[in-house]
Amino acid sequence: MTAPATAQQLADLVQQQQADEAARLEDATATEADAGADAALAAALTAALAAWIATFGSLAAAGAGVELAAYLAQVRADTDRATGGLGRRAGRVIERALPDAARLGARHATDFAHRASGRRQGIPGVGVSRDALDAARALAGTVREQLRLAGRLLSPHMVSATGWRGVVTALGAARRAVSIVRSAVAWSVHRAINDGVAQATAALGARGLWVSEPDACVRCLAYSGQLTDRDGRFPGGLSMDPASRTTRRAAIEGPPAHPNCRCRLVPWLDEWAHGRTALPDLLRAQALRSVAMGRGRPSESNAARIRAARYLLAQRGSIPDRLRRHAQSAVAAGHF
Repeated sequence: MTAPATAQQLADLVQQQQADEAARLEDATATEADAGADAALAAALTAALAAWIATFGSLAAAGAGVELAAYLAQVRADTDRATGGLGRRAGRVIERALPDAARLGARHATDFAHRASGRRQGIPGVGVSRDALDAARALAGTVREQLRLAGRLLSPHMVSATGWRGVVTALGAARRAVSIVRSAVAWSVHRAINDGVAQATAALGARGLWVSEPDACVRCLAYSGQLTDRDGRFPGGLSMDPASRTTRRAAIEGPPAHPNCRCRLVPWLDEWAHGRTALPDLLRAQALRSVAMGRGRPSESNAARIRAARYLLAQRGSIPDRLRRHAQSAVAAGHF
């Protein structure tokens, strides 16, 4: 038996070492699922630009007639080659990756329990949830519809009205199919990882503890440090931003809470609280610090972070004076 880890050591284990392992699995799965489609679409856009200028003289020129029809036929052919089989391939790749992701989650949970308790734990056998499998199997249809949209945008009728900008819009729609694949990979892989953690947590007789990324969105920060209830669920509708908080949402099983969410689940027993600060308390303090410092993602609105900071400032004694002054300055200025 080894000495149990401190709360900060446990947080570092989950948010750094284990998060990095999960990211490597996600990246490898996404690379295999994409199979060069995004790079091929970027090349198609470059070729389409050169061909437009060669055919019509300038980007400001309007395309029309037989020349436009022939030009668009070539762009569609390049797009089809770049994205051929994308949805089906990605779905198969994700489905193959899910058992590995679930096993990784189970290993992470037992490693965490070992570090938290000082006692070695056996890794249980785990399975993949039905919704993760269903999402992988539905991906082909979603990608196919997105590519059909791109094809419709590449019609002479659409492009004759918008010119070169219409071609850019259409190829952007095709590239959106790759973004859909990557989002599906992120959600499915992290869902399977957390499924594995949840099953290992149940085998340990422990509760689930939500661990957000330090710079997570205002919704996920509200869950960080929260423990599951007796039914193994978290309350629905939490958020640090009062405008996005609701009591009407059903309870949730755990992360991921939304597309591209990379929050983690870990097992927790109260007996693992060692030292002055327990991990759930450390995570909640970390979330408050993130709100006070405005450590959001570029995809999150500044307004949401300001509302969250304003709400935080209304809670007396919730953060140290230094962080309070920083949040007050940001709220007064209207931005972080």
